[in-house]
Amino acid sequence: MRGRQKGQTKRMSMIKDPIIAPYEIQVEEDQYVLVDASKDKPLGYFNNLENVITRVSRMSLANSKEDYTLAGFIESYNNIKEQITKPFKNI
Repeated sequence: MRGRQKGQTKRMSMIKDPIIAPYEIQVEEDQYVLVDASKDKPLGYFNNLENVITRVSRMSLANSKEDYTLAGFIESYNNIKEQITKPFKNI
């Protein structure tokens, strides 16, 4: 069985930010859960926030349904990741 049993609650906090929409991040005591907010469906379980940001960046590019060169994909990926993390570089 994968995930939590129905009715079990463990969520501690929620990160909701327009920059990562339509996704939300549940912050639990021992993990982060990436959730598709429009479907209320978990998309992945992560042990650190950096991996969640990486996944959101990759999914944002995949959902754009564009054709990329390898260099173009890497540049776009890094741009999205930078947009998400730039406000927090000095924290």
